[in-house]
Amino acid sequence: MPNPIEQADTVSRLHVESNNAGELRAQRVWRLVVVLWMTWLFFTCYLWSRSYETAAWVCFLDSALHLLILVGSWRSRNYQLIMNLNLAASAVGLFLVSISDPAMGSTMLFFPVSILVASQLLGVRDAFSWLIVNIVAFVSYMVVVHGFWETFTTSNVDELVLLLGVAACTFFCCHQGEAFYKERTLNLFNLSERLRKKGETLHKLATTDALTGLINRFQFQVRLKDALNAASPSGDRVALFLIDMDGFKEINDTLGHPIGDEALIEIASRLRNEFGDYADVARLGGDEFCIIYPRVLGEDQSEKIAEHICSFLTHRYVLEDAEFPMGASVGYAIFPDHTRSDHEMLSFADTAMFHAKAKRLGHACYRSEMTDRLVEYRSTQERLSGALERGEFFIVYQPKVDLQTGVIRDVEALLRWRYNGEVIPPYRFISLLEQSREIIPVSNWIATQACRQIAEWELQGYKVGVSINVSAVQFKDDEFCDMIAAAINEVGIDPRSLECEITEGLLIDNVSEAVDKLVQIKEMGVRISIDDFGTGYSSLAYLRQFPIDTLKIDRAFIKDIPHADDGTIASSIIVLSKALGLNVIAEGVETDEQIEFLKHHDCDEYQGYYMSPPVSPEEISVLLERHNSGAPRESVDDEVFVGGSN
Repeated sequence: MPNPIEQADTVSRLHVESNNAGELRAQRVWRLVVVLWMTWLFFTCYLWSRSYETAAWVCFLDSALHLLILVGSWRSRNYQLIMNLNLAASAVGLFLVSISDPAMGSTMLFFPVSILVASQLLGVRDAFSWLIVNIVAFVSYMVVVHGFWETFTTSNVDELVLLLGVAACTFFCCHQGEAFYKERTLNLFNLSERLRKKGETLHKLATTDALTGLINRFQFQVRLKDALNAASPSGDRVALFLIDMDGFKEINDTLGHPIGDEALIEIASRLRNEFGDYADVARLGGDEFCIIYPRVLGEDQSEKIAEHICSFLTHRYVLEDAEFPMGASVGYAIFPDHTRSDHEMLSFADTAMFHAKAKRLGHACYRSEMTDRLVEYRSTQERLSGALERGEFFIVYQPKVDLQTGVIRDVEALLRWRYNGEVIPPYRFISLLEQSREIIPVSNWIATQACRQIAEWELQGYKVGVSINVSAVQFKDDEFCDMIAAAINEVGIDPRSLECEITEGLLIDNVSEAVDKLVQIKEMGVRISIDDFGTGYSSLAYLRQFPIDTLKIDRAFIKDIPHADDGTIASSIIVLSKALGLNVIAEGVETDEQIEFLKHHDCDEYQGYYMSPPVSPEEISVLLERHNSGAPRESVDDEVFVGGSN
């Protein structure tokens, strides 16, 4: 069904075009009248100067007649009548001039010129009227001057044929010329139309995202600037929402880019359907989308919109028989509350989105302190680049102690970073290493250093194992198992003295792949423990599939014992470990009460400040001398690598 608004626009456009055509024709008719009037004035002056007084008076009277027609019809819109009156006046005038004096017969040649003038101003269709006037005037002139029979029986025929031939030739040339120019004009019009369509296509390509059909980054910047300029005089608020899809990278990595593209198209379609009628929706690139939302009431409404975006984008997507979960992190800034600059609007919304993503908040409104944290974050990221090559990383070790004997059985290798004399804590840089994938070479370095430290302690007479933490990025690397084997073989240590600590969430992401890699590590002789157990989503069925040796109870289940926690979760994990035949260790132990609780529930080992904070290898040697020297050497050798095994 036709859109009434579109129909009204079409009628209005046609009306305007019709008025324009009418005005153009009116201008041409008036020009023709003025040309004829000025021509008769010219004839008047010329004939008077040549002493053709009678003819001059005829021309003067005809020019006066043209002027009278011009003034009398000034407000008339009957342009065809005006043209016909001037045509008749010119015909009569020329006829009278020609017969007023035999020598003035040549003035009849003005008639073909009038055809040319009329065709140029009004077109060939109206010039045809002038051709008829030519024919009638020429024949009438010859009959009046020479008589009817003499005109067609004497040599006067030659003069008549000449006059008619010139008129016909002039009209034919005008007719062909107009046909030629019409064809050229049509070609130019077609060319102009093709260029217009091509221009529209190029404009669409330049302003539209090719994959999703949303406006692209370039057009987004234009729309944002226009929205802020429009809102500024009235004081309206404009909210800018920046959306980043959580889990999209995993789709590309596991299912491939075609499925990823389908996911982006689906997301774009949902955003367009939800907000396209009253907001500008753009794709900035990758999995980042933007919404320019005009005339928001304030931060409360903006927060509701951001919450709505998160809720309707966060669920499981099904595309081409593939099902996958995705969520959204949304950051937003408000004009003019936060800034009046379009560039800062995007930067602030990006900062808020980064904050929401890092804190797993779902959505966040921009706050000035976020910029300070972001500057610190990026400054840390810049300093972190090349830290390994500059030798700024070092390793400290924290003992793992046998609860029954007090013997240090293992130590955990922990990464530290010293920059300009300041030791930066891990929580400030580990995630940055993972995001940049620099965690892989750093983790390889840690594994090699741990193996070397094991060998060095063996030379000192201490047989103690070292556990290293494995990040998700490192574990997913195809060369992870080869790296572990290379580190062991390079130093030549017993593989059982090395332990890999892996978080349970990492294992659940892809169970079959995780099992394959853990089996390879286990076949080398390397021990495997699950770190921070109890904070993830592993089930008993999964635990039985993994070839693990140790469960490590997260400090969150230990720190409040006995004051605010009865230790139910910790004791349950211990019971589960014993049932599966696994070694169990509790981390974050700091008090006598916690030690007594763990001993009572038959926990195997503990780790925490109760024994020692993370310290240098030299200080570990001192602790080994203090706590392990009393134990029989062979006993330590037998027990240090003991642990449940599947």
